[in-house]
Amino acid sequence: MRKIFVKEDCSNEVHLRGDEHLHLSVVLRARIGDEVTLCNGDGYDYIYVIKAIDKKSTALTLIERRVNLSEPKVKAALMVSLLKGDKLDYVCQKLTELGFSDIYPVVTDYTQVKRESVKVERLNKICKEAAQQCGRGKVAVCHSPMTLDEAIAEAKKFDNVFFFYEKDGKSFKEAAANLVGSSAIFVGGEGGWSEEEANKLGFAERINLGKRILRAETACVTAAALIMYESGELK
Repeated sequence: MRKIFVKEDCSNEVHLRGDEHLHLSVVLRARIGDEVTLCNGDGYDYIYVIKAIDKKSTALTLIERRVNLSEPKVKAALMVSLLKGDKLDYVCQKLTELGFSDIYPVVTDYTQVKRESVKVERLNKICKEAAQQCGRGKVAVCHSPMTLDEAIAEAKKFDNVFFFYEKDGKSFKEAAANLVGSSAIFVGGEGGWSEEEANKLGFAERINLGKRILRAETACVTAAALIMYESGELK
């Protein structure tokens, strides 16, 4: 079923305009009588039937409200070094699908990307499209680039903090056994982490993903999948 995220309350009668109207009527080619799901992040899916479509708006009538069962029960966030090209696009899309709530791009010592080149608005659009596609109840948020110190401050709000490090660390099975509560994970970029940065992240549980050196975007998805599996979200 088609799903669209909206900011307003999902009342009995809704008129979609702007991008949401165009996405539904043009991209998805919806027609009168079709059903569509609206979601505003309150934990419910609102099922509507299309009553009318014109050039400027789509009129919807509510027929059912359901609890959204796809949204993870645990909160998880990624802190990742700025990545080159469209790699951050890929990471935002896949981590949204896996159920992460937040993505924090981080300026690190070996970052090869300028902070101003990160198009946060576009990345959040990718998160929204991915959330609609996979049926989530909320859209993951990609934040503006920040320093490592700022990212560490955000990470300390979570119950668990994991630092995925290419040089050493425990196995994930050993480090995250009986995982409970929210988790924040740190994954480095193409150049990895400097010794000073690794020392700053000394408070976090250090994890190594094996003998092979993974690409940054592969490491992000692998680490995220491990966290969600151990949290019971992929079972």
